Amino acid sequence: MNLKIAYNKNKPLINSTLLAICYFLFCWSTDFGDATKRLFMFLMLFLPGLTFPLTTCYFKRKHDITPDLLKLVHLVLSVGIYFGSVWLFSGEGRIPYITLLAGFSGAFLFLFITRILLKKLIKWTHIIVASILSGLVFMPYEYIENNGFLLGLAVSLWTLINGVILNQEYRKTNTTVSTI
Repeated sequence: MNLKIAYNKNKPLINSTLLAICYFLFCWSTDFGDATKRLFMFLMLFLPGLTFPLTTCYFKRKHDITPDLLKLVHLVLSVGIYFGSVWLFSGEGRIPYITLLAGFSGAFLFLFITRILLKKLIKWTHIIVASILSGLVFMPYEYIENNGFLLGLAVSLWTLINGVILNQEYRKTNTTVSTI
């Protein structure tokens, strides 16, 4: 199979996989020194809230009639949801299970607004299962050790889980893929 065809059939999955690798490396780099921690703390306040929806949700499709203003509202809400999840996450260490709640609520709200605003054909069961899994991926970070490696692993798995859901919807509705 041609790489271009494979990419065209799986854009959200491939993009979320590349993002997951970048997020993992970025989170893990916080274990190596203070300079990367400062950059991490600044960029991770908003970066995933922008990059994840931009690379998984806004592909042009033959029958896509979502207005650009609605896409912008979705993007702003995505950043807000991510920021809210980071705020919840900041309670880790003081509030039990808060990182799991942050992962769950971030995934649930993101997939919910994606289904409603962008009219994506995401099943409610997929939203619930992805949200539960997105919360559970933070268990090692919560219960084993709070370090960059486990945080990177959790963020990467969150990105992959939600990327798989969006890729499944993309494959169902994508009718513009060439078969060359």
